[in-house]
Amino acid sequence: MTGMLKKALFVLLPISLAVGDAKAQSSYDLRSPNNRIELRIRTANGIRYDVLLGGRAILQDCTLSIDVDHKKLGAEAKVLKHKEGSQDRVLEPVVRQKFAKIRENYKELHLDLDGGYGVTFRAYNEGAAYRLETSLPQAEVKIYGEEMNLNFPSNYVVYYPEEESFFSHNERKYLPRHLAAIDPAFIATLPAVVDVENGAKVAIAESDVEEYPGLWLRGTSGNGLAATFPPYPLKEKLERESDVRVVEAADYIAVTKGTRAFPWRIIGIAEKDGDLLTNQLTWLLAKPSQVQDTSWIKAGKVAWDWWNDWNVYGVDFNVHSSGRGLVQERRRAGRGAGSEHGGADRLREGEERSGHFMGAMEQAWRSTGESARPVREVGHCGNQGGLHAAQRSKIDQLLSQSESRDGKAEDASGFSRGPETGDDDAHVAEPDRHGRRAGNGMGQVERGNRSGP
Repeated sequence: MTGMLKKALFVLLPISLAVGDAKAQSSYDLRSPNNRIELRIRTANGIRYDVLLGGRAILQDCTLSIDVDHKKLGAEAKVLKHKEGSQDRVLEPVVRQKFAKIRENYKELHLDLDGGYGVTFRAYNEGAAYRLETSLPQAEVKIYGEEMNLNFPSNYVVYYPEEESFFSHNERKYLPRHLAAIDPAFIATLPAVVDVENGAKVAIAESDVEEYPGLWLRGTSGNGLAATFPPYPLKEKLERESDVRVVEAADYIAVTKGTRAFPWRIIGIAEKDGDLLTNQLTWLLAKPSQVQDTSWIKAGKVAWDWWNDWNVYGVDFNVHSSGRGLVQERRRAGRGAGSEHGGADRLREGEERSGHFMGAMEQAWRSTGESARPVREVGHCGNQGGLHAAQRSKIDQLLSQSESRDGKAEDASGFSRGPETGDDDAHVAEPDRHGRRAGNGMGQVERGNRSGP
């Protein structure tokens, strides 16, 4: 063997070994910073993973995939490369959560897979999460389904907010059910909480949902839960003033960009019940705030009048006109009681702005017709973020008019009168076209006011 040939072999040998190792590796281990939570990830037969807590399996042989244009990404996973990372920093939300400062501390594994897609896993001290990502040449794709099978090692009890259909206000009782007793036909919204024994709980949730339907759950008639999604609506029908029902749906669940990151699937883990209340994974995994100037955001008290007017009887003012009558009377009663703390003024300001906006929305709906009703996409801050362009201009005009009127009109107590709106503000709780409830806007603002990259 010549010297040149020997030298060439020695150069090629490490490269061959490195490629061989890359091909041979089909399992990965990811641990939380405190080593209490462990993810064991396998790619030999699709993408599968286990979750362990203190060395004990609480989820096992779970699977994930996504069907893009009838191609199931994840069914046969070929890892091109992997990358590990970590993060440890403190974030300060513009709108305080349960804490003024929130620590973000995790370890991460990203798998780049053949076929133009990948998956990122994260292990926190408070749980685990993963998200799928695609880098496809198509500008637009259809998603025909997403697989998320959560398999538990035993027939645990789950606190399951069972729904009757995707048409729901998502306000259900959390009923304790054994996993195996839940038929695939029984669907539920999030979060669902599984008692994995020894005091530990697993909370199933999601975050950073945009241009995509909300995640729902269904039973498997076994020791597990699986993902299900409302189909993409093709035709809707206005049944009542505020209820829009899907009457024709597609066989796919979303139309979206070919290159994007999909929502985070969250497995929150609490070793005692109180930790469920302080778990910040949903907030930490949300898209960072897109609000550049946050100087106008001030902390204060908020009253939700279209809930507060329930069960109010025997009073000499109107409580069923979007809470406006109730607003005025509570202002009079609270002016003195809370003025030393600025509470009444803040309450008044919030109610005036809310009243103007809701009144303008009602008028815009009536003037622009059913086709211009709001599309409340998850990921926008409150209802306003999802309005059609036609409604935006109309609402801006009506808001300007109402504020101009209110600047000249005050009631006997010196408070500005807001515009009267409709008799029913149930639209804030109706599901959007993806089957998710918009809420009163505050939850959206909290999710949208995350600071940091």
